[in-house]
Amino acid sequence: MGYRILIVEDEADLSGPLAENLKDDGFEAEIAPTVEKARQSLTSHWDLVILDLMLPDMPGETFLNYLKQQPTYPPVLVLTARGAVQDKLSLFKQGCDDYLTKPFIYEELRERVRALLRRSQRVTQEHLRFEDIHLDPATFKLEAGSLTTILTPKEASILKLFFSAPGKVVSRKEILENVWGLREEPGTNFIGVHLFNLRKKLNEVDRGDWLQTVRASGFVFCKPEALAT
Repeated sequence: MGYRILIVEDEADLSGPLAENLKDDGFEAEIAPTVEKARQSLTSHWDLVILDLMLPDMPGETFLNYLKQQPTYPPVLVLTARGAVQDKLSLFKQGCDDYLTKPFIYEELRERVRALLRRSQRVTQEHLRFEDIHLDPATFKLEAGSLTTILTPKEASILKLFFSAPGKVVSRKEILENVWGLREEPGTNFIGVHLFNLRKKLNEVDRGDWLQTVRASGFVFCKPEALAT
């Protein structure tokens, strides 16, 4: 299976041929024509994002900022018509990993993509650990001892947030903002469903009942006896 690339671009005459060229070179490529579609696509794993800045629903910088707020995120190659040095510096400050000015030659884009993927692979993501529980943020594999299970990307993002604040109350608002970039739940018990599934998978590898609900406050990642004290 090839590297998975998300193309965030609304111009079909550009994104279509680009996706086909990438597929011909052994990559998997999908197109998101808007920022909203790109956000929805983050439920899947991506190895790299190619991002245009001129999108119909909101600026590409909005998605770039949102992406960089996630616990884990792929490298981003920005496509831009802006060639001034200050524009390029601004993009790097916002978190892009590389840029290519339009119009561009596909072969150059391909080599920049390959370079970013090589660089990304060299930066090995360490397993996140809390006591006997390990999370691999690259594969979303959760393990404790000899037991393993696979989390969804969002479940992994939630757990990483809890790992960063063990024993502390994490509110629904914090989860929404850090994992989804939202201020309000999009549906009834939206957070509850994801936490239920995360609890279930945690119990598959460790029976410690780690995820505690603190009424009217939020949730704590700890064992019940720790919360009682």
